[in-house]
Amino acid sequence: MTRQHVEGGRPSGIGDRDLIHIVAIVRAMRDAQRFLGTLTVDEFEADDKTQNAVAMAVARAGEHVKGLSATFREHEPETEWKAIAGTRDWIVHGYDELDFGRLYYAVTKELPLVLAVLQPYIEHQSDVVIRNESPFDVPRI
Repeated sequence: MTRQHVEGGRPSGIGDRDLIHIVAIVRAMRDAQRFLGTLTVDEFEADDKTQNAVAMAVARAGEHVKGLSATFREHEPETEWKAIAGTRDWIVHGYDELDFGRLYYAVTKELPLVLAVLQPYIEHQSDVVIRNESPFDVPRI
């Protein structure tokens, strides 16, 4: 679904549960961007604390992608939801084998595209507030 489909409010079939997951995904992705900051790929590959923080944030986003309804995912078919969820699995189950250059690319190049898809859903919901005070301040489902 493109931005113009969201302008008039929530698309048909998009429920509160999807909105909770969308808020959590956006929050986790923003955390990943914030944790990475202005590091270069070489700096990121040498900084295990930032690697862990970014990987955990991306894994959180992927976990919430798994909670999105099929209806929502069908409204946004251009977004590779399965790949995002798979990235979560790659991080959680193969952490010792992660390609941090690939993770850096995902956060710097691919993640902004997903945020651009999700942000309009949040902007059109007056009862949804995203706070960045704590990375652990996420909706409970």
